[in-house]
Amino acid sequence: MEFLMNARHFILPAIMAIFLVSGCSKQFTLPRADIMTPPSWQYPRKDIGAGAVIKSDFGGQLNLIWQKKNSESPLGPLTIGAGKLIYCGSRSRIFFYDLATGDYLGMYKARYGVQSGVVVSDSLAYFAVGQTKNRLICLNLLNRKVSWAFNIKDVTGAPIIIENRLYAGSSDGKLICLNKKTGEELWQYPAEGRCLAGPSGDGEMVFFPQDNGTILGLKAATGDKIFEAELDQPLVTKAVIGEKVYLTGSEGGFFALDRSSGNIVWKKTFPYPIWTSPALDNGMLYFGDNGGNLMALAETDGETLWQFRADGVIVSSPIVVGDYLLFASLDRNLYCLDKDTGELVSKREFKRGINFPAVSDGKVICVAAHDGTIQCFGD
Repeated sequence: MEFLMNARHFILPAIMAIFLVSGCSKQFTLPRADIMTPPSWQYPRKDIGAGAVIKSDFGGQLNLIWQKKNSESPLGPLTIGAGKLIYCGSRSRIFFYDLATGDYLGMYKARYGVQSGVVVSDSLAYFAVGQTKNRLICLNLLNRKVSWAFNIKDVTGAPIIIENRLYAGSSDGKLICLNKKTGEELWQYPAEGRCLAGPSGDGEMVFFPQDNGTILGLKAATGDKIFEAELDQPLVTKAVIGEKVYLTGSEGGFFALDRSSGNIVWKKTFPYPIWTSPALDNGMLYFGDNGGNLMALAETDGETLWQFRADGVIVSSPIVVGDYLLFASLDRNLYCLDKDTGELVSKREFKRGINFPAVSDGKVICVAAHDGTIQCFGD
């Protein structure tokens, strides 16, 4: 009897472990009916312009809808593709969750770390693996087969897609344009710096900020250089495309550039380093800094409109959902502010810090903490 009791204490945990492993190893295949699902948050900053804004009736209260605990820390940013929440884990696996319910739908084993996040267009998923493999990969989600792989060194920022062309930047100065269906190289531009955050675009041009303080504006179709602007500090975040090109510097600079010439229209300098990409909505620019400050600037001249102080460093770029601004801090809180006034509306505390931005389809808001906790909020 004592043996049976001891065996039960051993067998039950073993069965549970087998169940958990088998569940996590479920392979994801995209249902064909989901191919035409309209994109809601296709890129880490929503769209190619990187403004990180979505229309919504969200009322500002961070009510928990569902929560999941992934066994892997997030290696790259969340995205939403074909109506699925996509999570890149630290052990080279890409996980897919039902956005509305949090149900686990399966995963894909990429073999190497997916650091760029995943961009889904129709049935194709694009992502970069590094540093040992150094490839940009196109995966067919219908049959789980790699459609093509392009050798390029250490792409850390998500690629963008304009029409039938895919754009990416590497850590060794290569700025590339590929046919998104075949992987054929259409053009390549040699740069001196590293494009760590990846490109942004407006349809006609693509913009590549680099860590040597240079931003290149290239013609999207041909790669011809339109402008090359040299700024006075490293550029390690995405450029945001509005009436002008807006970007932050790691030494506290905030720049607004003319879109056609790259000339500085206005510049503001702040006391703390800035590691976040701005959000842009209705004439207001939002960004967070290493001093824990979330600030709103006027798009026209950079005037400070309001400032909110969090209790920790802000490395998670803000997003705008309807009338509200959401961002996370290393103080382990997700904040929701009134976007017009900066007034705190609600917040949620996590057990660990949050490094990557939240994402939203306009109905729910999802965020992942460093310990693998994924939470989804809504009204």
